[in-house]
Amino acid sequence: MKKSEYELLAAQWDGEGMTTDDKAIEEAVRYEKDAGKAAAYIIFDVPEKLNGIPVAAFERVGDLIREAEVDDEVKTIVFKGNGDCFGSGADAAELGYYIGYGKNKKGERTGRPAQRQRILPDRNLLSESLANKVTNCLKATICQVHGYCYGGHMKIALGADMVVASPDAQFTHPAFRYLGCAPQDMYLWIENLGLKKMKEIMLTMRPLTAEEGERVGFVNQVVPREELAAAVDEYVTAISFMPLDGLMMGKSMMRIAMEARGKGVGEVGNWIGHAWATNLSLAEGEYNFVRERRDKGLAQALKDRDAAVAPRFRLGGRLG
Repeated sequence: MKKSEYELLAAQWDGEGMTTDDKAIEEAVRYEKDAGKAAAYIIFDVPEKLNGIPVAAFERVGDLIREAEVDDEVKTIVFKGNGDCFGSGADAAELGYYIGYGKNKKGERTGRPAQRQRILPDRNLLSESLANKVTNCLKATICQVHGYCYGGHMKIALGADMVVASPDAQFTHPAFRYLGCAPQDMYLWIENLGLKKMKEIMLTMRPLTAEEGERVGFVNQVVPREELAAAVDEYVTAISFMPLDGLMMGKSMMRIAMEARGKGVGEVGNWIGHAWATNLSLAEGEYNFVRERRDKGLAQALKDRDAAVAPRFRLGGRLG
């Protein structure tokens, strides 16, 4: 049987710090289908961690997109999260390990990973197995967002066709805070937010609000939290009346236009830039997320970092 990208990568080290259990990964990202609505639902379901899912679970998201894409009973794929938010990205406790920090198969500490250990996971797992599958999907894709939409979940929202959000939704990538202006999905950030707003979010490391997102055209509609599911269902119903061939041909034509605007170059820059950013050198006194997480624990490290900036720039804002 063909091995997943994650299995191929995990075979190079002992899996320290990573979730490798297939059942846990499947439970973190669930799949449902409603043929009557011509819709599939990819549901993030780790509410106790604000839907911070295992790194390996992002490959599962890509696999589920592929499954829905070839299913003639599906016209729309809806991404949504259980609990207090849409999703806070990869489980922060696993960050660093997927590129090889930790131990090798001999049980030896590896120290600073080689560039090849950064490039392959970023290209194969996070870009080609996740981000590209969202952006290139030939079915309609909608993100139903409430609360946090951070990290890998933001990657999904950037690549989706539509975003419907509640007023408490917040959008950003925490990596800006601990890696700097890491060029993750730079093309999609510019296309979705515009150059000035993209630079503001990346440089100040603050989250974009739902209202701001609607103003710049990234969020299609902002509705009260209690009306969010019904609003998304209206989009699903409208799309269900389109012929499947017409939908998929139209999405193919959209891709041609996106390629002409630089999409392909942006996709390559995504994984090359992220591999580069994870190899930065920190000067004395600069914020070191990995060290803070090690010394204080994840929750306290994030809390202390937020406390150092004005409320507008904090990532841990109020959840509705």
